Amino acid sequence: MAKNKKKAAIFVDGECEFWYFQMMKRNENATNLDLLPKLPRKKKLVDLYKEVKNSAGDYDLVVWIVDLDKIIEEEKAKKKGGKNPKEEFKKYYKDLSKLKNVKIIVSNPCLEYWLLLHFEYTAKPFNSCNEANVLLKKYLTDYDKSEKYFVKNDLYKKIKDNQLKAVENAKKLGEFDYEDFEASICEMYKIFDSDKKINIFAFLE
Repeated sequence: MAKNKKKAAIFVDGECEFWYFQMMKRNENATNLDLLPKLPRKKKLVDLYKEVKNSAGDYDLVVWIVDLDKIIEEEKAKKKGGKNPKEEFKKYYKDLSKLKNVKIIVSNPCLEYWLLLHFEYTAKPFNSCNEANVLLKKYLTDYDKSEKYFVKNDLYKKIKDNQLKAVENAKKLGEFDYEDFEASICEMYKIFDSDKKINIFAFLE
């Protein structure tokens, strides 16, 4: 009797991330990988946290992709006396870190930083995702946050030859420290790095 394949899920909070991992899944033939939620749309942090935690019982591995730019924006816009987004995320991060099969991948500011690291190393602080976009367009001049660009253009395949470079560049930035929200960080390398236990392809074999 064949051994049951392990199952993994990647949670994203945005369409660009969904499209990027959709192409990764297709190109790497990762049939036992689910992308969640099925229809990504802006959700409250608490709702994503609950979905990730609840899914831990359904999958061998759950990966939550978090872009800090949104949390930092909410922090700046919060009303006096309102909920503190940074503290809220810190609480969820610490809680989920206790679960062995849940991994949190943090990027500051956003996915575009990971794409940029395919072409150059930089640890400069970003005030917004748009700043990363500007640098990225030096290399992908037609870059566009659209399904057509990510999926029909197959962005994953287009830049895959530079993936090892991106992994090495991202590793130099170190790991996320929730005491330092402002630091530029990109932990996406953990999904592809053979030295890391998160490596999703080795896990799913």
